[in-house]
Amino acid sequence: MSREPKVDRVKFQEELRQYFRDVPISPFTVFDNGRIHLEQPENYGLYTDISGIDTLVVKVGTSILTHKDYKRMIYNMNCLSEDLTRLKEERGLNILLVSSGAIGLGRKARLRRGERIPEKEKYTPEQKRTDAIEGQTLLYELWRHHFYPQLVDESLVTHEDITDPQKNAKLLKKYQRWLSEGKIPVINEDDAKSLEEIDISLKGERAFRDNDGLASLHAQFLKREGYNPLLVLLSNTDGIYTAESFRNGEYTPIRIVKASTALEEQALPVSSTRGRGGVISKIEASRDAVLDDIYVVIANGQFCNHDSSYQKKREDSQRRYDALDSVLDGRVVGTRFLPRNYMLRGKCLK
Repeated sequence: MSREPKVDRVKFQEELRQYFRDVPISPFTVFDNGRIHLEQPENYGLYTDISGIDTLVVKVGTSILTHKDYKRMIYNMNCLSEDLTRLKEERGLNILLVSSGAIGLGRKARLRRGERIPEKEKYTPEQKRTDAIEGQTLLYELWRHHFYPQLVDESLVTHEDITDPQKNAKLLKKYQRWLSEGKIPVINEDDAKSLEEIDISLKGERAFRDNDGLASLHAQFLKREGYNPLLVLLSNTDGIYTAESFRNGEYTPIRIVKASTALEEQALPVSSTRGRGGVISKIEASRDAVLDDIYVVIANGQFCNHDSSYQKKREDSQRRYDALDSVLDGRVVGTRFLPRNYMLRGKCLK
């Protein structure tokens, strides 16, 4: 079972002063081609320029959406829907949401119906695909409900939708039409159609590594078509921690990644058993995107949902965990991956 840092799950009230500041309260950690070093707080603003973006691609991880407490899942989805709708309206951004959670929802639905899944088969690819097919409809209907009156549309994509030029052009036209109509695409892998690809075309491999990879592919796809996207991967950790801090329980995030060579050595396998993704997946997705000159942020999606009405009222419990606004405004949150050409813009220290 993977270790999940408790500091990121509950204790935000105690740690709040460290987050969402304009500058860090102490020197911050920078990763560059296998080396870690500290920079002074006043340098943080050199790495947060995202001026010119017109599109926000947000991937929401399974750990943000599926919880034993159903009220918490509903609250999280409602908060994220409100935030994305507001960002679309107030900042004039195109919004695309890549959502995990279908597998978790599908599994719960199957178990409620009384289906029996042998213990040794619970986490096999076949069972997870069955869960995903069951859960896709449930997931989309939940998003549609929480976004209302903001209109959304479901996009289930396969490997060929991305790689085949004709299907690629068709996908672009669909997104352009939806965005022009003010809609927010809710995107996931089409597991039902991907079954044939998985079994035949891809020789047993998944069409996409996971939804981190799917979100990255969409950001790259839009970049090539003339958009200027920002990719945000929301999980249940505050970015990528240094290996040393993870081992000693301090959980110090790497705030800036200039070049990600050998970053996997720092990223211990912190991942949820509920989803396919993990730290390595996010590094790979981020690396692919920055090569296309896309700015990427891995941030904690739970920073927006710890003031829910069903929790006991606490002092200073107002809803102020603005993860997405903090990303956009350059405040201290998550791990930021600099685009390939960022250093050439004159924004960073030489």
